[in-house]
This record gives sequence, structure tokens and C-alpha cells, in this order.
Amino acid sequence: MSRLPTRWRGRLTGGIALAAIGYVVTLLLDMEPRPLPYAVWSVVVLTMAFLVIDTVDVPAAQWQQGPPPSTDRVDEATSDLRVLSSHQQTDDPSDALARRLVALARGRDPALGDAVERELAGARRIPPADIDRILTRIEDFRDRS
Repeated sequence: MSRLPTRWRGRLTGGIALAAIGYVVTLLLDMEPRPLPYAVWSVVVLTMAFLVIDTVDVPAAQWQQGPPPSTDRVDEATSDLRVLSSHQQTDDPSDALARRLVALARGRDPALGDAVERELAGARRIPPADIDRILTRIEDFRDRS
């Protein structure tokens, strides 16, 4: 018992004393307690009491914020793909792809957005090689930042 911490030594001593007093009281009241079931019952009750006592002074749990929302562009990527496909398949393309590329470039750097806008001014159909070159410039700018 000398290796037990003081707190547990006191609990063990107090628990044994309470169980012994309870056993003596049941004998005096002529309840005819049986020693083994009484000892098991005492251990269970004292354990539960000590668990309750240990949790009384514990601060209440606080909810933590979850991870930040992802910034992936899943819906935007689907929309971008729709604009790109429409641009490639139609006979008379709109300027939606050019506007989307300029907005993407401005999101990286306003000066880059202005340069892309000047480059695409008046262009109705943008060839795939030019689209790839513009996207590469935008991505290169992001990698440098």
C-alpha cells in the first residue's frame, strides 16, 4: 500500500472503513448479510461514488470548430467545363470563356487580368492552344506567389 498515491490510499482506507461500518450496521439491524455479496456490492457502490466525485469538478466539455470549409471548386469546375465545352462545340461562341479566363486571371493578379483581357479583346473563338497558354500563365503566377 506504500506505492499507492496519497489520494488513492485515502480513498481505499475510507472505502474499507465505510464498508466495514455498513457491514456492522447490517449485523446490528439483524439483516443477516452474506460477506462475499456484501463485499462485491461495496466495491461496486464505492467505485461508482468515486467516479461521480471525480467528474463533479471537471469543466464542461466545449465543442470545437470543425475543419474550415474546403475551398475546392467542384461546382465551379463543372461550370467551367460546361463553358469550355460549349465554346468548343458551338458554331457561334459567346464571350463567356474569355470572361471566365479574365476573371480567373484577375483572381490571381489584377495586372495579369488586364493583360489577359487585352489579349482576348475581340476574339470570338479562342483556339485550344491559346486557352492552354493562358491557363499556364495563370497557374505559373499562382506558383510564384
